[in-house]
Amino acid sequence: MRLLAVGILLAASIAFGQESAGDCDTLEKCQEALKSHRSSSLIHFRIAEFYFRDRDLQSAANEFRESLNGNLNPKWTEVWAHINLGKIFDLTGQRERALNEYRLARRTGDNTRGAQDEAAKYSKEPYTGE
Repeated sequence: MRLLAVGILLAASIAFGQESAGDCDTLEKCQEALKSHRSSSLIHFRIAEFYFRDRDLQSAANEFRESLNGNLNPKWTEVWAHINLGKIFDLTGQRERALNEYRLARRTGDNTRGAQDEAAKYSKEPYTGE
């Protein structure tokens, strides 16, 4: 029973992107991991999250795009990269571009962690960061 529980937790962690991306828990570690895993969508996505958190929106957008150009593993990186690009475009007053990203997110059909609801929400009202 304990082994089954561990297996379920591991599967859930992998499904939500908690798998080791070269122990990518700081921007510096992610950048180091990227040197040997250039096409890792997950590492680019994690780097983008650091930049987004720090409001370096141009760098975040670049890394979310790199995530989309990578191996798309795990699959959820695609839908969430589009959603986050949409948020960046909303924050920078580019509503049409934001709407396009939310449409692309919805087109994936991936609903990991409520992605479809998030894309639908910001398709109706711009993301403000609040």
